[in-house]
Amino acid sequence: MFTYNLNIINTFKCLVVPPDPVVTSAGHDVILPCHLSPQTSAVNMDIRWFKEGQFASPLYLYLGGKVTEGKGYEGRVSVFTQELEKGNMSLLLNNVMASERGSYKCQASYMDWIQELPVVLQVKQQGSVPRISMRKHHRVFIQLSCSSENWFPEPDMLWTDSSGKEITSAETERPKQKEGSILYSITSHMRIGMDKLDGITCVVMSQNQETKMESALQMTGEFRNFRSQLTEKTKTKKMGFFNWKKQKGQNNEGTLKVEEVGKEEAAENLEEKCKGTKNKFKYNQCVLGKEGYDKGTHYWEVDLGKKSQWSVGIAQETEKRDNIQMYPDTGFWSICYKDGELKTVEPSSTFLPIELTPEKLGVFMDYEGGQITFFNVEKKCHIHSFCGKFTKKLYPFFGPLIDCKEELKISPVVKRDKPSTSKNC
Repeated sequence: MFTYNLNIINTFKCLVVPPDPVVTSAGHDVILPCHLSPQTSAVNMDIRWFKEGQFASPLYLYLGGKVTEGKGYEGRVSVFTQELEKGNMSLLLNNVMASERGSYKCQASYMDWIQELPVVLQVKQQGSVPRISMRKHHRVFIQLSCSSENWFPEPDMLWTDSSGKEITSAETERPKQKEGSILYSITSHMRIGMDKLDGITCVVMSQNQETKMESALQMTGEFRNFRSQLTEKTKTKKMGFFNWKKQKGQNNEGTLKVEEVGKEEAAENLEEKCKGTKNKFKYNQCVLGKEGYDKGTHYWEVDLGKKSQWSVGIAQETEKRDNIQMYPDTGFWSICYKDGELKTVEPSSTFLPIELTPEKLGVFMDYEGGQITFFNVEKKCHIHSFCGKFTKKLYPFFGPLIDCKEELKISPVVKRDKPSTSKNC
């Protein structure tokens, strides 16, 4: 037996791993190659895969024929057991996360022989579709902002005009990482004349430009006449489209039904008004409309007057009613006015032009089109739009407010005369 083992050891040459980094995308499966050369059985060897500097916490350990998977890697790591006879010790890592990038060590040992070599893993993550918003607008120019989140590594961003030429006057901030996260967000700002808006495109891309996403502004005839709306066309490689569009009276009633909170009003102490209905929340003073929508386009208006604070939007159907973060990724799309600031309700809020603060807010939703848009009704101005994909029923949403003692009234949608072309937002 001793002679047999010695002969095996004498045939060992070395471990072989790729000289270049292994590159994959977040969410994919990846193989970290490692094998013996010349081909020799590894069945009776000890195999350890660990991240560099974390020897004591291996993600995969094959010791005496017994397998141990590291914490956080349970069910996601394995070797090809039938290939061990051929000396193949490659590691299969499923559902890779961006945070798992780095240098890994493949270590093999048998009796007095031991060797380890590094395999570098690079993980890319494609971020969100760029979102264009208005920072400020004037009679002859507009300031636009474009942002995209959750990229790795750092992305690049630029603006192009209708001919596809880069707009060099844009100011792009250096990509930033949130505390405790490796993912990057990027923002760019630009000022442009109102007459040059049509076809303006914001482009975000990976550094090698393998991945590119863009959002383009398109003007409608109504915008040209009244400067009251924007249409955003968002493209990805799959050529999916989202369009912002202002429409009225397309729901059958033309008004919003909220009988459970006092017919056409959400009055003071909204939590109390909601007793007896499931559309209420345990800790936040807010309500949903009684009628939900899972198809079509719908529009309603909310009288806000001179309210000191409010939050209005749309929420998807949810079973959870307590301790919920009311953000788009959990099914809440809303804007709010508080402490003299008008902004979106998101983890990283977009601050909207204060002069767009409405006394009457128009809310438009297009279920199939994946869009929710807010308007200043009196000024006939677009305020902000959210884009996404809806899979559950959507309801009008009011709140949460710290002190819900000022009523919100839902107004019938009436046909209004269009303003003269000289009236601007």
